[in-house]
Amino acid sequence: MKRRMLFFSLALVLVLTALMPGAALAKNDKSKPGPAITDFSGSGLIYVTYMPDPVIKGKIWRYDGEIAEGFLAQCDWDLLAGTAFWSEHDSVVKVDEQGNASGVMKGTFSLTRPDGSGTLEGTFIGRISGNLFTGEISDSGTWIGTGGTGVFEDAKAFGKWSAQLSFGPIPGTDIYTLVGPVTWEGKYSLPVERPVVKKFWKPDKPSKPLKPWKVIRP
Repeated sequence: MKRRMLFFSLALVLVLTALMPGAALAKNDKSKPGPAITDFSGSGLIYVTYMPDPVIKGKIWRYDGEIAEGFLAQCDWDLLAGTAFWSEHDSVVKVDEQGNASGVMKGTFSLTRPDGSGTLEGTFIGRISGNLFTGEISDSGTWIGTGGTGVFEDAKAFGKWSAQLSFGPIPGTDIYTLVGPVTWEGKYSLPVERPVVKKFWKPDKPSKPLKPWKVIRP
């Protein structure tokens, strides 16, 4: 009887010993926090710095390679506050005889910190409405981050955007183009361990001559 009890006790100790590393590992896995998903919103100003001549077929106008630039003046995602905005997109719109237009756009964007410590890049889509003859344009859509450098390395972000544009001067210049406020909002998550920024390298963007927006009538 004593031998049986001794054997049973020994077997129980071996089983518990075998289970302890697994239990400790599970506990450690649960204690590791995942990246938090945070809501944010921001606003700023954008302006068109390159407007190609449209390819017109009937009432359909196609623009390829339009460039808009600007900045986010404020944002409660601190890393985006004060960033320089740059985008290039293609669009297709239907325009009637009075210049009323509606259509869609698709393009890429970047938001670069003023201290050069990182850039968030992504793609966006949107809808266009307004009047091309008067220059009163409303744009809105969604965006998603596709990559980042420096402090934006491994960042995940997505959301929606909107802009209200009208014909006017770029602030601080005498260049007239489509200009107006933009909102940029959504959700983001950052890796728990932030990357150490050793060197910032920013590729040169394609150089195109500044061509202010102008009224184009068919």
